[in-house]
Amino acid sequence: MAAYMIVMCKIKDRERFVAEYAIPTAKLAAKLGGEYVVRSPNLTCLEGDIDEATSVVISKWPSRVALDEMWNSQEYQQLKEKRRAFSEVQIVVTEDNSV
Repeated sequence: MAAYMIVMCKIKDRERFVAEYAIPTAKLAAKLGGEYVVRSPNLTCLEGDIDEATSVVISKWPSRVALDEMWNSQEYQQLKEKRRAFSEVQIVVTEDNSV
């Protein structure tokens, strides 16, 4: 069953974010079976209270196990530390249980 990681990210320094986090994370995700469905700085809030300067990233994984392997990998731990220096994130995971 596919798993999805949904990231809402408020980026403080986009240049550093892309160079030090986004590019190496994309390479790691591809290596471990993930694929990006959405990567967009163009958020429009239709309802609720979300800062429209927030970027959205949705990645699809073959399974929750594959997603967890990436999330817990040593390589990603190092990338997470870099990301925290120049962004604020909210991250959720869900599985596709549709019939």
